[in-house]
Amino acid sequence: MTRGLGQQLLRLLRARADVPGVRAYLSDDHLPDRPTAQQLRHATAAVESARGGKADELSGLLLAVDRDGAPTLLAETGQLLLRASPRLWLMLDVATRAAWWQAPRWSAVAVQRLVQGEPPLLGLTVAAFHPDGHVREAAVARLAERDETLVLPALTLRASDWVPQVRDRARAALEHRLAEPSGAALVAAAAVALALRERREGRWLANRIETVFREGPVELLTAALAAPDRRTRRAAHLTALAAGRLDLAQMLHAAEHDGDLPTRIRCAEAAVRTAVTAGTAGLVRPLTSSGTAVVRAEAVHGLARTGDIAPAIVALADTNPIVRAVAQAALRRAGSEPVEQYRRLVMTSRPKPGAIAGLGETGTADDAKLIPSWLDHPQPRGRAEAVRALRRLGAADPNTLSGMLADPSGAVTRQVTTALRPWASRLDPHRLRELLTASNPHHIRVAAYRLLHERDTWTRLLIDLELVADPTPSMRNRARSDIATWLTYEAATTHSMPQGHTADALNKQLRDAEDVLGPDRIRLLRFHFGLKAPSTA
Repeated sequence: MTRGLGQQLLRLLRARADVPGVRAYLSDDHLPDRPTAQQLRHATAAVESARGGKADELSGLLLAVDRDGAPTLLAETGQLLLRASPRLWLMLDVATRAAWWQAPRWSAVAVQRLVQGEPPLLGLTVAAFHPDGHVREAAVARLAERDETLVLPALTLRASDWVPQVRDRARAALEHRLAEPSGAALVAAAAVALALRERREGRWLANRIETVFREGPVELLTAALAAPDRRTRRAAHLTALAAGRLDLAQMLHAAEHDGDLPTRIRCAEAAVRTAVTAGTAGLVRPLTSSGTAVVRAEAVHGLARTGDIAPAIVALADTNPIVRAVAQAALRRAGSEPVEQYRRLVMTSRPKPGAIAGLGETGTADDAKLIPSWLDHPQPRGRAEAVRALRRLGAADPNTLSGMLADPSGAVTRQVTTALRPWASRLDPHRLRELLTASNPHHIRVAAYRLLHERDTWTRLLIDLELVADPTPSMRNRARSDIATWLTYEAATTHSMPQGHTADALNKQLRDAEDVLGPDRIRLLRFHFGLKAPSTA
């Protein structure tokens, strides 16, 4: 029962174990009542999803289960932890260490149980998070005797422990397990080990596991490639790619289906390179319809290198500018001008937004006449790309575009605002103020705010002062922040002063804003505005 503890550690623990009357002097435990399985699932899900769930709450529940849990609840809790993410294990390692201080009586029982009893697996797991290094070392020694997969995350955490004796025991246990691991064991250890890699003592196990990916049995690599943990899949794919252990089918599968973006990109690059070299470039065609733009671009580029430019022609109207740029370059290398394709695409009954964008990227000023008819494109993205194309071609007409500031799509109004900024001083300020009113959607108000800001310094500050008490938090915060920015970086170099109606309007707004901005800031603004304080007589 205690053969793995070692004589010296056993003596130390026995000295700490309960003797008659000792626990009577310990403070009472402050642990929650025994939770239900549903409470544990809810607390775990809250921590995993980062919705405000606290790991210290979950740690307290785990100690309560260890103290009071029936066998069924202990088993359910173990399964819950087995499915937990590395992030949760790392948080529990810290939170449970603190939770033990809230349970001095149960801590004494746990020590006694390590020496004299047979703790359940959950008890060993939470004991491995104990603040006392001797207790952690004893828990590791007992965990090393167990065969369950659940022991691996706890052993992995202790393999980077700051106490050498704890660390060495955990590493010895893991070394033994990794000599001939199962796929489940490798995946369970890898998930936490890779998350610990940047810790001072965390690199050892991560490197050991990557050696298994590089040199171990194929079935272990296959298990790691399909692991639920993102870091494990990424490390397995990248290590195997570097070692030449992935075939084209595996690269293509990861490029199309893996949930990790760097994995998709690296596997797509390798798949295209492998297929082109082998003369089987046609096998990467499915990647041209990938949901990842960089993967699509890589496939289009690889196929074009073999002389197959059909995917590039299709990709000319892609929604992503990177893919369009790759397709345009491919056509030019093939001796064709992409602008000719774009002209034909834009003159269809309903061009794709990417086609309109592409004409703006490759066309000339003469092509601008093909764009205005699509300012009322049925898709918001189509309207936004039409505005962007006109701006790029130098044909943005403020009279036409100003009417689009009230577009129901924020993407459109953002493009219109960018296009109209050079003409902000020519726009109707009364119309912009109407768009700025609180009854309008937020994106329309922001567009009007930005264009009014571009008119001149005093209009900008007048609008800011009007909005410092706006009912919408984002608008009032925007206004207050801009006033602070102007005072800090621009006020000292603003040499003109407001005159006439503008000065009167600023004076009024300064009076109205004093409760919000405070008298000190109002005095500073009056100084820079060149305005006198109102008479108190």
